[in-house]
Amino acid sequence: MQKMRSIHLYLGCLFAPMLLFFTVSGIWQTLGARSSLLNRLTTIHTSHMVKSGEHLTSPLLVVFILLMASSFMVTTILGVAMAIRFGRSRRAAFYCLAAGIVIPLILVLLAATR
Repeated sequence: MQKMRSIHLYLGCLFAPMLLFFTVSGIWQTLGARSSLLNRLTTIHTSHMVKSGEHLTSPLLVVFILLMASSFMVTTILGVAMAIRFGRSRRAAFYCLAAGIVIPLILVLLAATR
């Protein structure tokens, strides 16, 4: 059980940054945020656009999506905080968290240089 908990801790810290990024970029898409930087970052989230350019969502669905995304961000941050506070090795948790930021950045940069 302890080994499974440790694996969960490190995998959670590794993938938490990207999960937060996808959640935030989903909020940008839902709200229709317009800026050059946000548009570029959002293309990482999805590789296709709706051909008509229209959002086929109701106001209640938008509210639900925003609540879901916000709740996911809070629970992810709490999970990382618990992993750092209660895990066996804070150093390992921080290394996994850093790797979860650095590895996707490297992959995006490699893809951008093609």
